[in-house]
Amino acid sequence: MRNKRAGLKPASQADIARRFELSRMYVNAVIAESQKGPKSDEWRKKFAAYAGIE
Repeated sequence: MRNKRAGLKPASQADIARRFELSRMYVNAVIAESQKGPKSDEWRKKFAAYAGIE
């Protein structure tokens, strides 16, 4: 991620998981789009907003 080189948060999926109190495996599955459904779409939007790429 670009944030890791710049020293910004979130620098990793683990940072996102900690922020939203989710497991790293779930965050990875949502980002990779292997989790389907409206709840996963909602999480993807939240992750994008947090990462500043929305």
